[in-house]
Amino acid sequence: MSNTPVDYALDNTLGIIRVDNPPVNALSQPVREGIIRALEQARTDHSELLLLLCAGRTFIAGADITEFGKPPQAPSLPDVIAALESFPKPVAVALHGTALGGGLELAMACHYRAALPDARLGLPEVKLGLLPGAGGTQRLPRLVGPELALEMITGGAPIRAPQALAAGLLDHMLEGELEPAAVQWAQNLLAQAVPVRPTGERPVPPPAEADFLARHRQQTARKFRGQPAPGYIAELVELALSASLEDGLARERECFLACKASPQSAALRHVFFAERATSKLPDIPADTPLRAVRSAAVIGAGTMGGGIAMCFASAGIPVTLVETRQDYLDNGLEKIRQNYANSVKRGRFTAEAVAGWLATIRGTLDYGDIADVDLVIEAVFENMAVKQEVFRKLDASCKPGCILATNTSYLDVNAIAGATGRPADVIGAHFFSPANVMKLLEVVRAEKTADDVVQTFMKLARTIGKIPVAVGVCHGFVGNRMLQAYGRQAQLLLLEGATPTQVDQAMESWGMAMGPLAVGDLAGLDIGYRSRRDQGIESRSVLESALADTLVEMERLGQKSGAGYYRYDPATRARQADPDVEQLLREIAAQWQVPQREIKDEEIVDRLILALVNEGAAILQEGIAARPSDVDIVYINGYGFPSWRGGPMFHADSLGLDAVVTRLEELRELTGDDCWEPAPLLRKLAAEGNGLESLNGRG
Repeated sequence: MSNTPVDYALDNTLGIIRVDNPPVNALSQPVREGIIRALEQARTDHSELLLLLCAGRTFIAGADITEFGKPPQAPSLPDVIAALESFPKPVAVALHGTALGGGLELAMACHYRAALPDARLGLPEVKLGLLPGAGGTQRLPRLVGPELALEMITGGAPIRAPQALAAGLLDHMLEGELEPAAVQWAQNLLAQAVPVRPTGERPVPPPAEADFLARHRQQTARKFRGQPAPGYIAELVELALSASLEDGLARERECFLACKASPQSAALRHVFFAERATSKLPDIPADTPLRAVRSAAVIGAGTMGGGIAMCFASAGIPVTLVETRQDYLDNGLEKIRQNYANSVKRGRFTAEAVAGWLATIRGTLDYGDIADVDLVIEAVFENMAVKQEVFRKLDASCKPGCILATNTSYLDVNAIAGATGRPADVIGAHFFSPANVMKLLEVVRAEKTADDVVQTFMKLARTIGKIPVAVGVCHGFVGNRMLQAYGRQAQLLLLEGATPTQVDQAMESWGMAMGPLAVGDLAGLDIGYRSRRDQGIESRSVLESALADTLVEMERLGQKSGAGYYRYDPATRARQADPDVEQLLREIAAQWQVPQREIKDEEIVDRLILALVNEGAAILQEGIAARPSDVDIVYINGYGFPSWRGGPMFHADSLGLDAVVTRLEELRELTGDDCWEPAPLLRKLAAEGNGLESLNGRG
């Protein structure tokens, strides 16, 4: 093997092209050039068939992300793909690991395809606001039909090799080690004297249902409102049914460039890199030694505790659930079994996998049974006294060096750590509900948390399938602190003349997954009510919670009681506007002497989103978050902020910070509310002509 990332060698009449560009064989310029060079060599030698495969743990997993945003370098990927497809000798390709994006586009240009059974094949470009730009929208329908092609390209999720084989994307399933199996398969193709078989010359089979494409277009427009790529994908797959490959590729290139230049793609590419940056902590060296976490315990078997336990079990880490009563423990373990059973029914996991995970979960009522675990996560009721009592017990029960984590949404982790004699071992772990599903994990660094504890928890979060964001201690950390500002504006808008329906529809039309009032009803209005009481805020003593407090005391708790800001159909849970709530709003506004007026949707969006921006800037200035992109990741993954808008901080930059400061000042003038005083960080950056993005390089 040479020092170049692509090697070509002859094995009698079989020419073998090996790509070795660790860690994921990305399609860098040297790889593209190496494949072209190998094809040129094979064109004139005595090879009769070529075999393309990759060294290492995966086939080509996509583009080289280090080339993102840089001028293109020849040869382009479309040039390489065209060279493979038009090669005068048969070209076979063997896949393993992941064949994604450009990797799959390259494989589809080969004449014959095989894979190991655990390989995954996909075109995930839509997740970056893009579409396949090297023939994916034209070749995939020719191989698998328009239905599966649209599902794969619009959804962006990979499929496994057995499904790919059944669909026609693969021709053969390999068994055993990759290279020997691939060479044997290629030798069989040679023995059969298989012909050159360009994918682009195949016709696209028509959809099984005549109205399929029309229905897909309607569903796409509704589901992906505001995002151009899915609409272009639908157009291009439909075009493949009637157009030549050449015409289809030309239109695909036009659409790809339009997507690449779109603000939605810029936002999604920001999110892509931001998610990877969260693990880089500016003040902790990346090579900090980690503590071993081979076993874990969770205190509390309620909904949150059970979900956390599932995260560890599914990652292969044995976990012990601790409860105070046997019936609580039994109920918690049964809920875990039900959750896993539901996942098996939906096809997410196999029954065998679930059986193995369940075997790693055990329950106990005795803290002595967790004396030797490496990590404990407390997930009991959100009350300081209760949590401090648990941590005193853990301090007495757990071995030295055990990491002690508290799952808290708001509380002071320093005060919780102070209940122990080992505050360096204590860290906050704010999971989001349902914990076995939600990806975000706020890792809360207390004043005395040891660096190795922080680094261990950040790495562990990835192991259990989470996106970790390190945050500092303040009330609500990053996400819930910002949510408080967001929710406050929703309440004030109601009292000033908007209706719950108007507020929610304005935010959902803008791109939020759910409006703030619908979210409140879904979570339960009693949660916020109890939190305010715990903070010493008396019922109906402040304007922004007067309505919510009143609704709770009327036993309107949200969906679970059939009524909150809305009324809910008992069978379908469909929400309906409630005139009684609108009348209540008028009464509360009169009581507090709040003038009511007509409010436009634009004001609703400005006030809610800029409340997030201003609070996020204050959080950054205080050092609660390390970088603006971390704030974006929190809000996208925990609070339904549209990823195609890049997060609150990215959105502020897209508006321009000078425009943000001006609008904040206008809102302060309009409302008379000092909350609209622009954060000093925003004023400073705007005056310098910089954006928040300029701070993302820290660390």
